[in-house]
Amino acid sequence: MQRVVWLQIGFILSVLVGGEGLLLFFPSPYQIKAAVHGLSSVLAIATSTYLVHRIYPVLRGAKAAWSALPNWLIAAVATNLAAAISGNWIYMRYRGEGGPRAWILANAPGFHNVLMEFKEFISLFPCFLLTVAVFCAYYYGEQVMRRRELSQFFVALILAAWIFALIGWMSGLTLAKLRFV
Repeated sequence: MQRVVWLQIGFILSVLVGGEGLLLFFPSPYQIKAAVHGLSSVLAIATSTYLVHRIYPVLRGAKAAWSALPNWLIAAVATNLAAAISGNWIYMRYRGEGGPRAWILANAPGFHNVLMEFKEFISLFPCFLLTVAVFCAYYYGEQVMRRRELSQFFVALILAAWIFALIGWMSGLTLAKLRFV
């Protein structure tokens, strides 16, 4: 069963990462920036989603689930930070003259005012929330599993980070579908 799950994960990641690699073939002077941001965003979603699957056993108090969790938290922080940094790197093109922002404001101003202004800030939340989760994991250690209020707080941090990352990712996909950089 475990092998099938890892095969599924590998297949999905190869499809998503391969799709981001296709960005290198789009005729745009920003194709490298777009590919780097797309790849880091996919990896951020993948690590955050994996964390969400690993936290249920933590709520139950399974010590085997705890051993690798702090390392996965660090990986999730790193990938979310890479997505945020690369997003700011390509953001200059988004706001630039003739960029997607100008096109969206001309054609769908409500969309920009609601979704894109929201996306600019919500995409940064996972880094902060996961950093607090890393602190809790290393400061409290396995106490997280023994203390109910601490484990609930820990799980809420990871779930909130995942939800914010998913919202940012989906709105970024929507933006790319509307107007590619």
